[in-house]
Amino acid sequence: MKNLARVVIGLILLTLSTFSFGTTLFSMNKSQFKTAIVNKTLISIATDNLNGKTINNTFSMFLDDQGHIWGKMSLKPKDEPQTDQGTYSVDEDGTFHLTWQHWDYAKTLCGHLFETENAYISVDCDNVFHTVFMKADIRPGNHL
Repeated sequence: MKNLARVVIGLILLTLSTFSFGTTLFSMNKSQFKTAIVNKTLISIATDNLNGKTINNTFSMFLDDQGHIWGKMSLKPKDEPQTDQGTYSVDEDGTFHLTWQHWDYAKTLCGHLFETENAYISVDCDNVFHTVFMKADIRPGNHL
């Protein structure tokens, strides 16, 4: 009987700790995406994903409200320009599509933006992490 009580108490504690520490992130919808980052300059943490490879480089970008995007790496990547521009669109469910003129082989990328307390996390449609933009580093207007 003592062992059964220990098992039950252990299961209850395990369940409570899962509820206490677990969280679910939901992709932002189009309206949330626009409010959070359109017509603003975002600066990433010093880790990004370019051409499918992780690079240690701060990335800044500006998206206007007409579907244009401009970006700049703090350090010039090997065999890539330091700055690029392109186009983007956002579906109603928040799925974004962007195409750089040079970066990522000029192919259209698909992704989602997730909001946390202090940052936005960018993950592509294959669930590959791209980067994090800290909210404290987001400024209205184009500051590239």
